[in-house]
Amino acid sequence: MKKKKYKLIIFESNRKEGCMSLAKKFYPATYSEEDRKRALKEVKDKIGKKYNFNGNHVLQPKQKDVEFKEDYPDGKYVRITNEYLMKEDYWDEEIICDILLIDTKFPNIVIGHRMADCPVIIAEDRKKQTVAVSHCGTSQINREVPKWTIKALKKECNSNVEDIYVYIGSCIKKDNYQYDRYPSRATNKEVWENCIIEQDNIYYIDLIQAIKRQLNNEGIISNHIKVSPIDTYSNKDYYSHTEEIKNPDCEIGQNFVGCFYQEIQSE
Repeated sequence: MKKKKYKLIIFESNRKEGCMSLAKKFYPATYSEEDRKRALKEVKDKIGKKYNFNGNHVLQPKQKDVEFKEDYPDGKYVRITNEYLMKEDYWDEEIICDILLIDTKFPNIVIGHRMADCPVIIAEDRKKQTVAVSHCGTSQINREVPKWTIKALKKECNSNVEDIYVYIGSCIKKDNYQYDRYPSRATNKEVWENCIIEQDNIYYIDLIQAIKRQLNNEGIISNHIKVSPIDTYSNKDYYSHTEEIKNPDCEIGQNFVGCFYQEIQSE
């Protein structure tokens, strides 16, 4: 009997598919919770059909500075087991942590995170075929979640850094990520050194450089890091929180960056 082979599929959704969130602010005021769940299910099913997975089989971590559910040590991770696959819709599963890991024992199960300017990073140990996902906006970068994402693979899988490859998803790029004062969430000076630049009283935030530094410090070489060139603010296919602030009339919502293992069909 031939051993099954798998490949990691990475995907991003955006306005073309629809809003990947249940938050009230993204829906008409008349929508009930059931209306919102129904609308989200349609979007998940559309994405699932596009990439060949069940739209109900999407998991994401609930981070302490995103969901505000409960506190936990920075870098807490959860490896997916059958315990987390009991609900009819995995979106309803509350996994409170920074980082999710999954392997080929669970093909076609998506892990990822919604976003609307913040990068999501996907780090895979290609030799052991285990992947880790984390949402890494300013707050998470500040508390070094990119570093902890790599450490999760090292701890859980005994991964060698030469086997780890990282994808940094679409996000707002530094030319468009601007503050009129030094951002209050950037309290870790070492993390943000040379990544927040002031010019003419405008502060430009380079999320990608700050993430890359943490990855490099964990031994991930630059050739093993792929960065999406898409700027969520300037690309009109993507929802953008910055655009929402600057243009109250824009279409608002959240994108999704995720991944899953898919069996390679033998010819």
